[in-house]
Amino acid sequence: ENIKKGENVGEDVSYLEIFQKSENKIKEATSFLKSAQNHLEEVNIDDIPENLKDKFSFLKRVLPEANLILSDFLKEEKIFTDVLGGNGARKYLFLFQNNQEMRSTGGFIGSYAILDISNGRVRKFFIDGIFNPDGQLKENIVPPVPIQKISAGWSLHDSNWFPDFPVSAEKAIRFYEKTGGPTADGVITMTPTVLKKLLKVTGPIDLSEYGITITGENFLEKIQYETEIGYDKELNQPKKILADLAPKILDKIFNQGNLSNVAETMNIILESLNEKHILIYSKNWEIEKNLSDNGWTGEILETKKDYLSVINTNINGFKTDGVIEEKISHSAEIQEDGSVVDTVTIVREHKGGNTPYDWWNKVNVDYMRVYVPKGAKLLSAEGQTREINTPPLDYDALKFKHDPQVEMEENSIEIDKESKTRIYEDSGKTVFANWVYVSPQETVKIKYSYLLPFRVDLDSSWKPINSYSVLFQKQSGSLGSQLDFELIFPEKYKIIWNYPETFKNENFSKQKKKFSLETNLAKDKFMAISFMNN
Repeated sequence: ENIKKGENVGEDVSYLEIFQKSENKIKEATSFLKSAQNHLEEVNIDDIPENLKDKFSFLKRVLPEANLILSDFLKEEKIFTDVLGGNGARKYLFLFQNNQEMRSTGGFIGSYAILDISNGRVRKFFIDGIFNPDGQLKENIVPPVPIQKISAGWSLHDSNWFPDFPVSAEKAIRFYEKTGGPTADGVITMTPTVLKKLLKVTGPIDLSEYGITITGENFLEKIQYETEIGYDKELNQPKKILADLAPKILDKIFNQGNLSNVAETMNIILESLNEKHILIYSKNWEIEKNLSDNGWTGEILETKKDYLSVINTNINGFKTDGVIEEKISHSAEIQEDGSVVDTVTIVREHKGGNTPYDWWNKVNVDYMRVYVPKGAKLLSAEGQTREINTPPLDYDALKFKHDPQVEMEENSIEIDKESKTRIYEDSGKTVFANWVYVSPQETVKIKYSYLLPFRVDLDSSWKPINSYSVLFQKQSGSLGSQLDFELIFPEKYKIIWNYPETFKNENFSKQKKKFSLETNLAKDKFMAISFMNN
């Protein structure tokens, strides 16, 4: 109850102590599992009774994976200790990103919280609607041009413009300071996907003051209804339900002494970090580096060869990303001279239109940015919505300030003559940007073709071996698009190694072969193939 009110929560529970107790249990379990794994390795399967062979094979297969997961968890003790205030009091700006309304780093920021934590004890967890601090912003700042479609000024709720999360996190910290808020030690974001998973641990939670019971199955619909329609119009606190729900979830998980619930919660947190439904930014350089090494900071990664990340930004498209199914097809074709042409097709299908919820029955309005290797040359683009945006205000006359990073990006934009695609560089990548509209019950297909800035050529004398690799980075907060990948290469190229091993190898034509793979972009995916002359 005190957490909900943003007051001192006393000495009731230390999440650091819970983590340390769980850590000790995990260490004991790890020691036991490693011993079991070693003993299993010594057993000959032929000596196992026939009715137990399947179980034996299963254990032999999963034990190494279990040991690896537990070892990885233990290695992050330093990060969790610091985040939980074990090295001194910490203050975090906590941003709730609604991935039903996608934005660059995970979703529209509809609510925020200030989390004060020291030695694992939450001193304050104050949740509020984002427009309350935004209303205190005294400085007028020009927003990125696409944001101008809905907002004349730039503020905290639109601060997550840059897909590279550390950049957007710094913007959020500065905007919050400009509203009169304190300086944060870091930023933590979370999507509703995390809360849905946690509700499966807690079971149903009764919110009698709202006349509803929240479960993992109805969470999105009930919360969306209360924040959009059902809230008290006189009180005018549409996000109050989140402030009421959060402490009840925490209480059910941590205050009832059930270690299995704690362990399951830790697993959900790790999974959510790996799938970028939770992002963490720390102003402590050492901690930030450790977070980055684990892939938990949502940054755009450096790559030596091919790269793709599709960033969807819902601007006045309501909550329609909750009913959009997306398929990304990436075809890389190595030419006879070693040059590589990529063709990327993005299909977005709108499943709304006939739902009982108005926010899922609207047109999805998406400012789509496709990040590719720096120096890639656009050959063609099709399927996009052609739209020109004009400023809603005379910003110079009104003496609005310009953000240096936004201004530098926009001044560097080139417009492709044929397709009107906006082309620029960000985070060490070339970006192709376009508006993409899709109406309920309709499908839109966007297609880009571009020449990569490197070759995969083979020469028997000075380059007998070469390789192609690609990193697919999932957009933070995305539920995971379907991903189809194919690499087409000349018949003279002989594959000597590939990762992963599950590629499908077939003939594409008389002169070319094809490697293909179908997967889901729930996490970042890396693929690589090495060649030599056939």
